[in-house]
Amino acid sequence: MIAKLKNAFKSIKPLNIGSLPLPFKVNLQRREKIIVAVAGTLLLILLVLELIIFPIVDRRAMLSKRIVQRTQTLAEIKQLANEYRGLTSGTVNNEARLKNRAKSFTLFSFLDSLAGKSGIKQNIIYMKPSSANLKGSPYSLSMVEMKINNLTMEQLVNFLHGVETSQEMIWVKRVSLAKGEKEGQLIDAVLQVETFQL
Repeated sequence: MIAKLKNAFKSIKPLNIGSLPLPFKVNLQRREKIIVAVAGTLLLILLVLELIIFPIVDRRAMLSKRIVQRTQTLAEIKQLANEYRGLTSGTVNNEARLKNRAKSFTLFSFLDSLAGKSGIKQNIIYMKPSSANLKGSPYSLSMVEMKINNLTMEQLVNFLHGVETSQEMIWVKRVSLAKGEKEGQLIDAVLQVETFQL
């Protein structure tokens, strides 16, 4: 049996690949070879552009855009930091001003005194003081609502200027104006004035 197999293998002749017929034979002329070479070169260039150059250019553009965005963000952060430092500094100064204010200071008495100095005390219809506690703060918010009738614009401006420029940390939160009942250019005003109180 083994001898028969050995004889069978010996009878097999080696295959000559060169003798096999090809499905088609390529016979190109010189001009056609140039066209194929140019087309192949163009295809290679397109592949290099698509797979290497364009991704690099796109990534570079994206990185440039990110750099611009991060630069803008950094500028905004610096601006906010400066504003925060200014606010912190202002808060420290304001706290010092509040602590240096006379212990007997009240918003009501200040406004009453200022109205007397401004020559409008007789025009005051009412002054309503109130206060509100501020959570988590040693200060309370002191408020006075006052109605003043028959003022000239100059008198009102002078009074408001006296409030806003005082060293007592007082501000006008709300102003409501109406035409006065008397003839002329007189006005009625309702003011809400506030300050912090220890």
